[in-house]
Amino acid sequence: MDNLNTDETRLYLILLANSGQNGDGKILLRVINGVLGEGFSIDRLRAACCKLSEYGLIEVPASSLEQINDNDSKLVYKIFPVESS
Repeated sequence: MDNLNTDETRLYLILLANSGQNGDGKILLRVINGVLGEGFSIDRLRAACCKLSEYGLIEVPASSLEQINDNDSKLVYKIFPVESS
Protein backbone atom coordinates (compact mmCIF):
# COMPACT_ATOMS: atom_id res chain seq x y z
CA MET A 1 0.00 0.00 0.00
CA ASP A 2 3.06 2.24 -0.02
CA ASN A 3 2.38 3.36 -3.60
CA LEU A 4 -1.19 4.55 -3.02
CA ASN A 5 -2.02 8.24 -2.95
CA THR A 6 -4.23 9.86 -0.33
CA ASP A 7 -7.49 9.39 -2.30
CA GLU A 8 -6.80 5.71 -2.83
CA THR A 9 -5.80 5.06 0.77
CA ARG A 10 -8.80 6.88 2.21
CA LEU A 11 -11.21 5.17 -0.18
CA TYR A 12 -9.73 1.76 0.64
CA LEU A 13 -10.25 2.36 4.36
CA ILE A 14 -13.87 3.45 3.79
CA LEU A 15 -14.57 0.40 1.64
CA LEU A 16 -12.87 -1.87 4.18
CA ALA A 17 -14.94 -0.46 7.05
CA ASN A 18 -18.13 -0.80 5.00
CA SER A 19 -17.60 -4.34 3.70
CA GLY A 20 -19.00 -7.52 5.20
CA GLN A 21 -16.89 -10.30 6.68
CA ASN A 22 -16.71 -11.99 3.28
CA GLY A 23 -15.39 -8.77 1.70
CA ASP A 24 -18.51 -7.98 -0.30
CA GLY A 25 -19.69 -4.41 -0.12
CA LYS A 26 -22.12 -1.85 -1.46
CA ILE A 27 -21.86 1.83 -0.66
CA LEU A 28 -23.71 4.91 -1.85
CA LEU A 29 -21.69 7.69 -3.44
CA ARG A 30 -23.26 10.12 -0.95
CA VAL A 31 -21.66 8.13 1.92
CA ILE A 32 -18.26 8.30 0.23
CA ASN A 33 -18.72 12.04 -0.34
CA GLY A 34 -19.85 12.48 3.26
CA VAL A 35 -16.52 11.10 4.43
CA LEU A 36 -14.17 12.33 1.71
CA GLY A 37 -15.99 15.58 0.94
CA GLU A 38 -18.05 16.84 -1.96
CA GLY A 39 -14.84 17.62 -3.84
CA PHE A 40 -14.25 13.89 -4.26
CA SER A 41 -15.60 13.68 -7.80
CA ILE A 42 -16.87 10.66 -9.69
CA ASP A 43 -13.72 10.83 -11.84
CA ARG A 44 -11.54 10.69 -8.73
CA LEU A 45 -13.61 7.76 -7.44
CA ARG A 46 -13.19 5.87 -10.70
CA ALA A 47 -9.44 6.56 -10.80
CA ALA A 48 -8.99 5.43 -7.19
CA CYS A 49 -11.03 2.27 -7.79
CA CYS A 50 -8.95 1.44 -10.86
CA LYS A 51 -5.70 1.85 -8.93
CA LEU A 52 -6.96 -0.26 -6.01
CA SER A 53 -8.02 -2.91 -8.51
CA GLU A 54 -4.59 -2.84 -10.19
CA TYR A 55 -3.00 -3.57 -6.81
CA GLY A 56 -5.41 -6.46 -6.19
CA LEU A 57 -6.99 -4.78 -3.17
CA ILE A 58 -10.53 -4.57 -4.54
CA GLU A 59 -12.62 -5.81 -7.42
CA VAL A 60 -15.28 -3.55 -8.89
CA PRO A 61 -17.46 -4.76 -11.76
CA ALA A 62 -17.13 -2.40 -14.73
CA SER A 63 -20.91 -2.06 -14.78
CA SER A 64 -20.85 -0.73 -11.21
CA LEU A 65 -18.37 2.04 -12.10
CA GLU A 66 -20.24 2.90 -15.30
CA GLN A 67 -23.53 3.34 -13.42
CA ILE A 68 -22.15 5.86 -10.94
CA ASN A 69 -23.54 9.25 -11.93
CA ASP A 70 -25.07 10.89 -8.85
CA ASN A 71 -25.13 10.70 -5.05
CA ASP A 72 -27.79 7.98 -5.09
CA SER A 73 -25.53 5.70 -7.15
CA LYS A 74 -24.24 2.61 -5.41
CA LEU A 75 -20.72 1.24 -5.78
CA VAL A 76 -20.64 -2.55 -5.63
CA TYR A 77 -17.26 -4.09 -4.78
CA LYS A 78 -15.32 -6.94 -3.27
CA ILE A 79 -12.39 -6.12 -1.04
CA PHE A 80 -9.43 -8.38 -0.45
CA PRO A 81 -7.23 -8.46 2.64
CA VAL A 82 -3.78 -6.91 2.47
CA GLU A 83 -1.07 -9.51 2.79
CA SER A 84 1.72 -8.57 5.14
CA SER A 85 5.23 -8.68 3.77
